[in-house]
Amino acid sequence: MPKGHKQQRNKAFKGESKRRAKQKNEGKLKKKIKKQEIKQTKIKDGQQEIQIEKKVKDQEQKEKLVKTVNTKIIAMFPMNQQSNIAALKFRLMQHLNIQQVGISSYCTQDCFLNVEANGKLIKQPLRFIFLDRNAEQILDACKVADIICPVLSCRDCNTNTISLDPHSNANAFDEQGYKLLSNLRAQGMVQQVCYIQDLDEISQSKKNVVKKLFTRYFESEFPGSHIVDDCSTLMRSVVVLHEQAVEWRDTHGYMLPDDLAYVNGELSITGTWRGQNGLNADQLVHITGVDDFQIARIELLGMIEQVYESNQPESLDPICRDKQHDIGDCDDLLKDIAGMQLQEEEEQMIEQESDVSYEDLDKEFEDEAQKKREQFEILHRDPEDLDYEDEVEYGVEVKLRERYEKYQGLKNIRTSEFDPLTFLPDEAEKIYNFRFLKKIKQDVLEEMKQKEQIKPGQRIKITLRNVPELIVQRLTQPNKIYVISGLLKYERKMTQMHVRFHRHQMHNCVLKSKHQVFAQIGFRRAHINPIYSRILNNCSKTKYVKEIKDDAFYLASFYFYNSFPQQPVIFWQNDFDFRNNEIMGVGDIQRCDTFQVILKRIVLTGYPVKINKRKAVIRMMFFNPLDIKFFKPIELSTKLGLRGNILEPLGTHGLMKCMFNNFVKPNDVISLQLYKRVHPKFVNIQI
Repeated sequence: MPKGHKQQRNKAFKGESKRRAKQKNEGKLKKKIKKQEIKQTKIKDGQQEIQIEKKVKDQEQKEKLVKTVNTKIIAMFPMNQQSNIAALKFRLMQHLNIQQVGISSYCTQDCFLNVEANGKLIKQPLRFIFLDRNAEQILDACKVADIICPVLSCRDCNTNTISLDPHSNANAFDEQGYKLLSNLRAQGMVQQVCYIQDLDEISQSKKNVVKKLFTRYFESEFPGSHIVDDCSTLMRSVVVLHEQAVEWRDTHGYMLPDDLAYVNGELSITGTWRGQNGLNADQLVHITGVDDFQIARIELLGMIEQVYESNQPESLDPICRDKQHDIGDCDDLLKDIAGMQLQEEEEQMIEQESDVSYEDLDKEFEDEAQKKREQFEILHRDPEDLDYEDEVEYGVEVKLRERYEKYQGLKNIRTSEFDPLTFLPDEAEKIYNFRFLKKIKQDVLEEMKQKEQIKPGQRIKITLRNVPELIVQRLTQPNKIYVISGLLKYERKMTQMHVRFHRHQMHNCVLKSKHQVFAQIGFRRAHINPIYSRILNNCSKTKYVKEIKDDAFYLASFYFYNSFPQQPVIFWQNDFDFRNNEIMGVGDIQRCDTFQVILKRIVLTGYPVKINKRKAVIRMMFFNPLDIKFFKPIELSTKLGLRGNILEPLGTHGLMKCMFNNFVKPNDVISLQLYKRVHPKFVNIQI
């Protein structure tokens, strides 16, 4: 190559840049894959840790329940007419080689069967409760039971035609059984062991078919339950199952009596205290279906015997005698609540009035108005024919300014402010108000743990003072189940309770406000007179309703002793329905607030008779010009969504000139809505 000639340079290989780019991308992908694998391992490790923590917590809870509760209680009850609980008890005694023992105490009655621990299969003492078809007894026994055992007999099962129509020929759950099941679900159920009775009376060829059918019935109504058909599997299932914590009963603490003794007005009850919270001698005690009582003293039985005397017992007086009505932090109540004021609308442009002689118009409709008066006095429309749900009908001679003097207008029930300290009833001076109920409950439970003298699982003897002899006669009736429960602080104070509930699907009757019903609130049962109101979205106020005809959620308000949330509430129409399982409604405690605003609405309606664009002459709403002037500041509304105001009365027969925000149509209905605050009826509590 000659000197000074440029050196040859070839083109670079095109695939080199692609190869390098590919290597870079592969490196990035590998890093991403490694990061994803690390994240997945972390997620898996976190999930495993959560599962391990749950298992540890469940195990600790089971150990606590096993340690604190000495005796496991099993409630057995029939679910159809053919079930024979007495025969089941006899068969169980034969299986366990237990002989009949004479009645020497409360726990040795015919309805009980006590099984002692033998260190082999039965490592924990058992107490069986055998119940008849008595709803009151079954509900009370299930309040304290650790395991419930519904019994179905297949004796009346029609094996010949069971393959054609299994539902009608099985004769499993009857109507009363389904009603009882709805009551138990409303109250809350613990672990279940379902027993199929009389299966040995079925022929061998049909036994498997019948067993599968009844098993299907139990699985549908009691999902996750143990299903057995003989005493040996029943005992194994009862021993294996652990107790299930029920928060509303464990927070109070409860006891099933072992023995009762009455001396000089003092009732002594012996038993084992159960639950998660202890007991203090200054607390009050409630006997389900009876009343609340004060404790005179508590004797601790067992290896260490000790007596705790009551020094400062809580008062049984539910009425507030001093000026301290509010319990809890209520200092900011007046700051949070704004006073209600009637808002005046902005000035509207009033068009020039048309040349109409209203005196002639008044004479023109005078005869027709007289006919309408007669129709109003004679004819009454059915509720279905009314234009509005809360529309009221009234006579011509009624002075509306006097009848509805306590009512006032609101632009919108949801957004308009209403002072909760106004229009309070006289009973507000006698009752307590609990604003922050959940916070108060936490403080009460913390204070209770600090002052508890009796711990769960200890055998004690409670002596109650001032117990009437008639109550003792009721308690000593044979084969009667009674539950003793502890009352938390403030649970004897009278307040206004609000329960969120819905009508039960098996109850088709109309529920009317202010009618007496029979209610169960936790361990308590009593007659109450609630009023019902509709719950409004994003609004603390509720709207009063006279009747409930659907299964939506409503608010029931009534005067009762304070009860903290997470306690089930069941309504029956009366005692007869309670004993026959005719459940009416189911709900839970929402709050205990005296200042809850419940507004009753009424609607006055009228009809346009003369229309001039946005202005109209309205009739049939009022029949007196003084009434028109009295309700003039309140805003009008129409069925088609218009808003308006009353300008002036016309004549002497109730005609009035009104102005609206758009053109009025002849088929529209004009309404004036009025609201009044209502309260429940204060009555003495009957248990």
